[in-house]
Amino acid sequence: MREVLSRLLEQIIEAGRNQGLDQKTLVARAGLGASTLSKLKQADDVRLSTLVRLANVVGLRITLSPNDPVLEKLIERNFFDDE
Repeated sequence: MREVLSRLLEQIIEAGRNQGLDQKTLVARAGLGASTLSKLKQADDVRLSTLVRLANVVGLRITLSPNDPVLEKLIERNFFDDE
């Protein structure tokens, strides 16, 4: 679970950086406490609503994707990519 959470947070933080937001500004715009992000980075589990609030600030949404590599490539329309 920690690996998934880490990847989600990193994507949100990176999107914020690309928009010129530092981490302090990101959490402030999400209406969260200043220490929230550091706590999230250390947590094994978090509330979905917290992730959604952070993602919304940078124009992202939390979604699920297939756990089947072939189906995922088909949906993304890159079936012939070898990566």
